[in-house]
Amino acid sequence: MVEWWDDRWYKIELDNKEVRWFASTTTKLGIVDKPFLPRWRGDIGNREADLRVREAQERGSRIHNGFDILQRGGLIIYQPWQRPNYSPEELEELKKRHALWVIVQYQDEMYDLLKLSKFLSIVKPKIISTETTVYSLEDEDAGTLDALYHIEEGKYLVNGSKPLYLEKGLYVADLKTGSMVDKSAYRQTSSYVNCVRKMGIGNPVGTLILHTQGKNRSAIEGFSVHLRTGDDLARDYQEFRMVSDLWMAEHRNDTPKVFEFPTLLQLEGKL
Repeated sequence: MVEWWDDRWYKIELDNKEVRWFASTTTKLGIVDKPFLPRWRGDIGNREADLRVREAQERGSRIHNGFDILQRGGLIIYQPWQRPNYSPEELEELKKRHALWVIVQYQDEMYDLLKLSKFLSIVKPKIISTETTVYSLEDEDAGTLDALYHIEEGKYLVNGSKPLYLEKGLYVADLKTGSMVDKSAYRQTSSYVNCVRKMGIGNPVGTLILHTQGKNRSAIEGFSVHLRTGDDLARDYQEFRMVSDLWMAEHRNDTPKVFEFPTLLQLEGKL
């Protein structure tokens, strides 16, 4: 049997077997109004808006999965369904030779992963973890960390024509695949910094938003890096705490509905 619950929640199991449920950082941030969304829905209609949101979420999930595989040393295979690059036999051989692999079918998604690969090749971070659940018991925060890096001090040509200076230390990195990066991204990653500290994993010096739909035309074209450190990072976290407090005031007693179901189903007497 397996459990299922709304993915806006995190189940935290403590050493003493106590279970606590924390709303995700992005769920809390969702309480902040975004005036452009109602206007956008009004322009195109709710049905079309829902379809586009779902498609964007699914696209983002595929790119996040590819990025995770890439960072763990796996193979990205570009195999568009309409013009395959590999025969079925070649594809099976590639799978046999690599323990970790993912097939990418869409050109734009492969292009985004290429941009991320270039970033990793230039910065050469030590990858501490990827796709890791982080939380703070004290603050009742939780989220999934896209990556935690240790980066050496240097100037890196990854964000347009001007080199990006990074001091030596730990960085929380978050991948964004949408058309824009707003304040919620900074607040989100500042929360992850706090969680990393509270869990005793380390003391990040900053956050990096890796935006695959950036507007830069040089260095890594179509890619941008948003860096937050020092006072900016502290202010981001202060704003997140205010948003979190508001969410908790409205939803403190909320919990997810948990379902349990088997991993296999078969009707009796059927093959």
